[in-house]
Amino acid sequence: MRSETDGRCVAGFAIESGGFDTEALQSRLAGRRMGWRIHYLPVVDSTNRLALQLAREGAAEGTVVFADCQTRGRGRLKRIWQSPPGRNVYASILLRPDIDPADATRITLTAGVAVAEMISIFCPEGVGLKWPNDVFIRERKVCGILTEMKTKGKALDALVVGIGLNVNIAGRDFDPEYRQSATSLREETGRIFPREDVALRLCDSFEKWYRIFLDEGFVAIRERWLSHSRMLGRRVRVLFQGEVQEGLVVGIDLDGALLLDDERGVVRRIIAGDASIMKG
Repeated sequence: MRSETDGRCVAGFAIESGGFDTEALQSRLAGRRMGWRIHYLPVVDSTNRLALQLAREGAAEGTVVFADCQTRGRGRLKRIWQSPPGRNVYASILLRPDIDPADATRITLTAGVAVAEMISIFCPEGVGLKWPNDVFIRERKVCGILTEMKTKGKALDALVVGIGLNVNIAGRDFDPEYRQSATSLREETGRIFPREDVALRLCDSFEKWYRIFLDEGFVAIRERWLSHSRMLGRRVRVLFQGEVQEGLVVGIDLDGALLLDDERGVVRRIIAGDASIMKG
């Protein structure tokens, strides 16, 4: 273990001094569209699960669930999201947009833009997006986004956007299998960040880009997403339900689908899947 000048070590993990001040955060978010109502738990299985439960109970748009630790943090494709206490931001934002359920991917991409813009405040260089739900700094994953929905008949009733952002976790504290592929704001900047400030900026950035999406449509989101993309012009492999497709990324369309130019010169729309950038 080692100590930091602005942090301390507990059970082998460096954590920020002080806690997650939810009362102060609630006060700072008063009057905003996102975060006007906060639910905070020191430990929860999954912030997304709780946010969906709140949605079923009638919670309004802009409700945000924060947790200090998740015991069953989830990523896409049933992956586990490492969620230790005292270091990161785990948040789920409840939305009730008037959109078709098939358009949920566009909200995921909107969230990616919001996170990338926010991270760029702290780390101006190297922030990039990977379709459909990952944020990277210099080719290492710093944030994952998991969007889940609640429908009523064929209509969208509620949408929950889960965001797991690595803030103060040290590289040595990542599970061994992730140490070469994951990073945090701390690892990239050498600084310890007050998580309350990070959470506030996250809500502000999300509110800004969500409002743009509602007021102007996906066009502006698409352009900003492409400006942050680390996939554009690179060959990728996409795996979905046992099927593999490869090609050169030429963009995303207005539905949020990934556009791949395959070896025959045919541009294919990929609406779902796990994408990885091919080496060489």
